[in-house]
Amino acid sequence: MTRKMVPAVCDFCAKDVTTEMQYRLDINQKGSGKGQFVKCSNSADMCHDCFIEVCSNGFRPKWIKLVKNESTGKWDEVELETQSKL
Repeated sequence: MTRKMVPAVCDFCAKDVTTEMQYRLDINQKGSGKGQFVKCSNSADMCHDCFIEVCSNGFRPKWIKLVKNESTGKWDEVELETQSKL
């Protein structure tokens, strides 16, 4: 028996994420105090429309591409072919 695929729900607009482009955000707190780092143990889902809205408010993503190195088992950063505007 196969498990039914349930679409992710955008944690910003509460709509189903049905587009091909979807985003996952890891959230942490600023100003937690010296020597402390507070972060969520889970991630937030975001649809493409909400991502575009965040970018129109001034956020400019700096994309990196990670590729798993099969010989070492580590993730290596590689240069993107083209750096898109969004």
